[in-house]
Amino acid sequence: MTVCRALRFAAVAALAGLAPLQNAKARILAQWVQVGPDGTSSVRAITEDACPSVTFDGKPMPMSVRSAPGRSFGDVKPAQFPVRGCEAMMPGDAVAAVLDGKALPLPRPNPQRILVFGDTGCRLATGNATQDCNDINAWPFPKIAAMAAAARPDLVIHVGDYHYREDACPADHAGCAGSPWGYGWDAWNADFFAPAAPLFAAAPWVMVRGNHEDCSRAGEGWFRFLDRLPMEPACRDFTGTFVARLGDFGIVVVDGAKAEDPRGDPSDMASTLRRQFIEVLAKVPAEAWLTTHRPLNAMLGTDSGTPRNFVTRLAAARRDRKVDARIIEHPFGIVDLHHGGLRGASPRRVARRTAPSRSRSIAEGL
Repeated sequence: MTVCRALRFAAVAALAGLAPLQNAKARILAQWVQVGPDGTSSVRAITEDACPSVTFDGKPMPMSVRSAPGRSFGDVKPAQFPVRGCEAMMPGDAVAAVLDGKALPLPRPNPQRILVFGDTGCRLATGNATQDCNDINAWPFPKIAAMAAAARPDLVIHVGDYHYREDACPADHAGCAGSPWGYGWDAWNADFFAPAAPLFAAAPWVMVRGNHEDCSRAGEGWFRFLDRLPMEPACRDFTGTFVARLGDFGIVVVDGAKAEDPRGDPSDMASTLRRQFIEVLAKVPAEAWLTTHRPLNAMLGTDSGTPRNFVTRLAAARRDRKVDARIIEHPFGIVDLHHGGLRGASPRRVARRTAPSRSRSIAEGL
């Protein structure tokens, strides 16, 4: 940041802090900056009442309603969402943004310090081992989020599975006593939004959809709050692939949440994923990461001996366009709380940009 830009930021932030807040009585339950397609970003918020205004460079902008409390949403599990999702697109030339009197972290071009993790919720599911959600050591996501925020990342990438509290805590299990459960707001808030708050304040996020957020599980919360597109009338899977751009750096974000290994012919699924990747291939910059929750071999059909994988297009892109691509997938994020634990991932594999001299891995401090 240049001296002039830094001074402008300080002046605007000071003025914004004095600006009156619209709908001041509406309590904001969560707020964050989310990186979207093609260089866009949005400010997101969840409130108890009306949507507030966000201030960009001293000018208030009313946030629009993304999801109303009483709105129906089809093809999902029954759930209660007595809260409102709000959204405002961020101007491309914004220098400062303030919401609820708090400065928001703006996306930076060519981020150097990138935190990647996934599978962060606390597992409460019949037939699986029960986690002690009330024990910060047994479920360390709140601690990890606070530590990561202190490390001041430029960008956070969550590779999916935000929600895990599907069933009630067993009556004889004190470690999760009193935990909310199900697919509604209270479980979403306990699993993700509340513990992520320090990290929301520290850096913008790229959100990748996990299989826990498909339409047969916690899909409604995903579409109400986190999906890149406006909320639709009903849940759907395979919503497409997009390219998030931050300067010369790109993140290819795949919705492969439902791309499980099929028991039958995988041709239709592979064809859909391949087509969706081809649609954005021209937008992939020379340096890019590909992010997907499902490991890529879950999208591969080899019954004929010839791979039918949408990622073969990525390989072709790397050869033909000299794309420097890095693949970030579950369960190889920096922090995966259900597949290897805090130290079971491989941070140096995913946290470094192409030029090691220009980047450092936040995970080394975790």
